[in-house]
Amino acid sequence: MKLAIIGSYGHLPVVLEGLKQAPDVQLVAAARWGQDDSMGFVGTAAPADLPVHDDYRAMLDEVRPDLAAVFVPFYRLAEAAMAAAESGCQIFMEKPLATTLEDLARLRAAVDRAGVQVAACLTCRGDAAFRTIRQAVLAGRIGRCIYAAAQKSYPFNVRDEFYRTRQTYGGTISWIGIHAIDYIHYCTGQDYRRVAAIASNQAHPSRPGMEDQGGLLLELSGGGAVVINFDYLRPWGKHKRPWGDDRLRIAGTEGIIETKDSASAVELMTPDATETLPLAPAVNIFADFAAALAGGTQPLLTTEESFRATEIALKARQAQDSGRFVEL
Repeated sequence: MKLAIIGSYGHLPVVLEGLKQAPDVQLVAAARWGQDDSMGFVGTAAPADLPVHDDYRAMLDEVRPDLAAVFVPFYRLAEAAMAAAESGCQIFMEKPLATTLEDLARLRAAVDRAGVQVAACLTCRGDAAFRTIRQAVLAGRIGRCIYAAAQKSYPFNVRDEFYRTRQTYGGTISWIGIHAIDYIHYCTGQDYRRVAAIASNQAHPSRPGMEDQGGLLLELSGGGAVVINFDYLRPWGKHKRPWGDDRLRIAGTEGIIETKDSASAVELMTPDATETLPLAPAVNIFADFAAALAGGTQPLLTTEESFRATEIALKARQAQDSGRFVEL
């Protein structure tokens, strides 16, 4: 499969690392998302002679890739992914798939017309801790899942100019909250019925459109509550600590399973014992997607799940704006 890269923003390193595990994929070209795109991976994580284009549409027409990796600023994701779909490309892209429900519907229509697959870069699905939790839950070790609590915490550090407005950033729920929305679904096997949300910017006036903290309350499809908190308040400076602090606690009718401390271990509590579970192998989700395309199998993250996670995040943003529960 021929791979073309559109943009070098965000989680593109997931693709570049995954290429090492994807022998059926050949990186043939890249295109800048704009004049500020340095394409810094060319000559380091990719060959120095990789053809780099200034217009991704022209690149798609010229190269005719089988697979496109779309990593542009969030407000341009749907536009670039639609162009890739119209060129017949399978698509691996930064999340969210779109920053408005209208653009999400347009992208879904383009993907359906083209008959291609799309996977969002929801990396937590491949993390060892969440894979371990999923395996234990599906094995019935905590009984029926009836409550989940999750955390996504990051430093503010330095954030790009496009984070300044809702129109270009899209919102913190759809940028970082979406991870927890997805990994709770992945680990519990349940969807959601409705959502409420509170989020605001309290401490970072330079980026007023970027909520620096907030929380979601969701109802599981099987009954029970989900609480997700997210923030850009993690201290960052001379003291070195992991960039993000991901957490998940799932309570069931027969036990509790959780990961904390930046998802570094998994603890299972049952009436009989408390144990630290051996971690399942981590999976690079781009390499998994490429292997599924080559082998005709189902990837770790499906097209429908990618659209659903984005839809829920955007409807959660509606709940934030309206101050009401939104049906899912």
